[in-house]
Amino acid sequence: MNFTKVLKEFPVIETEKIRLRKLREEDAPELLKYYSNEQVFRYLDWNGPETLERSYEVIRIWNQGYIDGWIIRFAIADKVTDKIIGTIFLSEFQGKRAEIGYELSESYWRRGIMSEAIKEVLSLGFKKLGLVRIQAFVCEENIASKDLLKKFNFKEEGYLRKFECHSVTGKCKDMYVYGVLNTEFN
Repeated sequence: MNFTKVLKEFPVIETEKIRLRKLREEDAPELLKYYSNEQVFRYLDWNGPETLERSYEVIRIWNQGYIDGWIIRFAIADKVTDKIIGTIFLSEFQGKRAEIGYELSESYWRRGIMSEAIKEVLSLGFKKLGLVRIQAFVCEENIASKDLLKKFNFKEEGYLRKFECHSVTGKCKDMYVYGVLNTEFN
């Protein structure tokens, strides 16, 4: 799928609490700050950027990925301050299928922010991009993410043993695959 032809330019989406927008270089310090918290990266396959220079590089890679058509990674920004508090993405586009992933600064957990972000990204994927399926891979122990996905009608579809190996530790984790179809999204 060539989503850049459908979208023309990087979308900006506003909700009650947040703004989903393109990552900017000035987001690098905040990206580094929230990724420095182990609670944020403990269920991911990497620890996030470990230096400010790496934060700048990661932002450039993700933004180039949009241009190259392999990822749409939004900054989740506080609507009032425009400060980045997390990211959410669609990637792994194959046919009419994509994968969703996200992370959020721990100081913003349990405020409904990720629910707002997921709802908008699913809507973009299904309604604007014409996707039929969006899937997510979740670590066995990440109960909060499983519950969040179920809120949007994602169904647990399988258990994948030693599916994801961490890029730093090399430790392989068991994962669950969840999926939602466009006909199940409201």
